[in-house]
Amino acid sequence: MFFWGTAIFLAAIASRKLGNVLTLFWMQLFGFLIGLVYFIFNLNSFSYVFVSQNLPVLLLVAVFQVIAYLGFYKGLEKAEVSLVGPIGAAWGLVVAILSVIFLKESLGASQVLAIGLIVVGIVMLSINIPAFLKSQKVNLLVGVKEGVIAMFGWGISLFLLVFPSKDLGWFLPTIIFRFLALLILVAYIIYLKGKFIPNKKEFPLKLLLAIGLFDVGGFFAYSFGVAGTQASIVAPIGSAFALVSVILAKVFLKEKIDRNKIIGILAIVGGLILISS
Repeated sequence: MFFWGTAIFLAAIASRKLGNVLTLFWMQLFGFLIGLVYFIFNLNSFSYVFVSQNLPVLLLVAVFQVIAYLGFYKGLEKAEVSLVGPIGAAWGLVVAILSVIFLKESLGASQVLAIGLIVVGIVMLSINIPAFLKSQKVNLLVGVKEGVIAMFGWGISLFLLVFPSKDLGWFLPTIIFRFLALLILVAYIIYLKGKFIPNKKEFPLKLLLAIGLFDVGGFFAYSFGVAGTQASIVAPIGSAFALVSVILAKVFLKEKIDRNKIIGILAIVGGLILISS
């Protein structure tokens, strides 16, 4: 929760300087290199028996991760962290629902209530309530669509990550799918005829390195958790990173958080905590 929340806050700053594609590429690259150092020093401690049979799933994880991050970082470019962050963070709801459907994990009354709270929170964050009551028209706020894309992309990918994590342990799935995500991003940048380092913009090396460090740390912690317990418990706790990113945005970016946002954020975070109880 802490790792991901800090990474999201820093990514908002980087995305507004470099754009969503380059921010994601360099974050993924630095995160992969950090993980690669650990991998090299612990090469003989891993079991590679089930790697090949899990590659298709890890490729799907990489695809949905790239979609989620590109959408999320695009949202951070043009909207506030306190709006995009909590909506994207609701991926824990997607994982919990998919776990119930496909893994036959059960939800109690408190979890059902939590789902309702999260939905209410997303609605509170997504529309201008006074304007809606006045015009009776639903106009989504800027950044909502990207936050929803991130929510589903992260939710599906992190649900899929449960299966290779149980076969391969907490580390290998993360390092493999990040490598595959890098390949996808390199192909995408080449397709766009883009540059990996912009000419006219200052390259925020330290910032991107920090994002990669915090992001990969969050994934390692998540993979470690789901390898040993139910995904419907670990996922909501991890997705409460929105609380960390919102606090950092309020303190350092001076974002204004009105009553609707406060209610929406509290509803989502409260729902995510309740769904894991």
